Amino acid sequence: MRILVSLFFLLNLTFSGPFAFNAEAQFDPNHYKDRIFQEYIKSVLLYPSGDQVGFPAIPLNGNRQLVLRFDDLEADVKRYFYTIVHCDADWIPSQIEKSEYIDGFDMEEIMDYEFSRGTIVPYTHYTVRIPNRNFRPLVSGNYVLQVYDPELRNPLVFSRRFVVYEPRLSTSGEIVRPANVTLSRTHQEVNFTVSQKNFNLDNPMDELRACIIQNGWWHSAECSISPRYVSGDIINFDYRGRIVFPGGRNFRPMDLRTTRFRSERVHSIEHYHDGVEIVMRTDDNRSRRSFSTIYDFNGRFVIENREHSHPHITSDYVFPFLTLRSSMPIYDHDVFIVGGFSDMEPRPEFRMEFDDEEGLYFRELKLKQGYYDYVYATSHAGSDAFDFDEFEGNLFETLNDYYVLLYFRPFGSRFDRIIGLGKLTNKQR
Repeated sequence: MRILVSLFFLLNLTFSGPFAFNAEAQFDPNHYKDRIFQEYIKSVLLYPSGDQVGFPAIPLNGNRQLVLRFDDLEADVKRYFYTIVHCDADWIPSQIEKSEYIDGFDMEEIMDYEFSRGTIVPYTHYTVRIPNRNFRPLVSGNYVLQVYDPELRNPLVFSRRFVVYEPRLSTSGEIVRPANVTLSRTHQEVNFTVSQKNFNLDNPMDELRACIIQNGWWHSAECSISPRYVSGDIINFDYRGRIVFPGGRNFRPMDLRTTRFRSERVHSIEHYHDGVEIVMRTDDNRSRRSFSTIYDFNGRFVIENREHSHPHITSDYVFPFLTLRSSMPIYDHDVFIVGGFSDMEPRPEFRMEFDDEEGLYFRELKLKQGYYDYVYATSHAGSDAFDFDEFEGNLFETLNDYYVLLYFRPFGSRFDRIIGLGKLTNKQR
């Protein structure tokens, strides 16, 4: 029966597109963001090969692959399928056919899976690499990787953004204090130029747009930035006050790589028959503290353990218990634990509760062993907006990376190409 269902699903996808089971008009923007739609799917990673905390970007027709990893905590074997969707600079599906941007079938089955070994919490670990001999993107641009289970009523299991770029334009720039003096101690301004020496554009003012992504997280990206002026081979994007980001604060570390002894910032470890609880030391409000250097992964996480090799299948799921000191609750606002494990957004499963007697926010998580970055965010009840001001604060000195994407759409083209990817930083890693 599963084979028949899967075959029907594939036929629909091949001839009618990935949303054949829904009307094309039912566009859901969440399907084109970093989202997980099934609660038993955990530890989703998409990264360039060899760099587990890297921004998911690869050059077109290059030798580097993207690695996708995820766990299914139902711990059985499912037939998962994946595809990619080409999007414009605003993350809306492009008006081109799949055959124009995919070399291979519309959908491919994920064949590489392993069962967890020696863990209290069982799971099945899946892996796929893109491009591969059966599946390859043909053009540059924004892409969404989508994974499906055809036996579900709503088959989309999760989605992940990535970019494919052509290394034609180069960028250079700097991170400076904002021209607005009221922001000079808390924000960072990005100024940069683009060299078109090796790829001359006929009309860069109309054909070229830039997108700046702080630490590789799309939720705060500044996009649709047109050039300010062109001088010879140099395209200038120095707007003096426009491209400004809150500096934020370096992420708090959480080391879950061992359950045998207490690592830094771990208060206690409790072993139970159904799992291991790791109680972290209570966190304090940092919003009024001065800058101190903390080396982090820009919010991302690494799957690793200190006891076994092959960490992706030998790392167990543990239960870290986090507390945050607060003399009183933040009325009309919810408090969330945010990091790469939550796609840098406040998700319901990471919302904290308040203990009036202890004067603490608290939350128990379920995470795979590894090394994690996190911060605390607040969000007005019922709102999608959130910020880190209440418990983290913003400082100009905070160490951040900024990725510069250069979108190119000449007159008459039907999709946006990415013809340059640069990285600016105010730190030495």
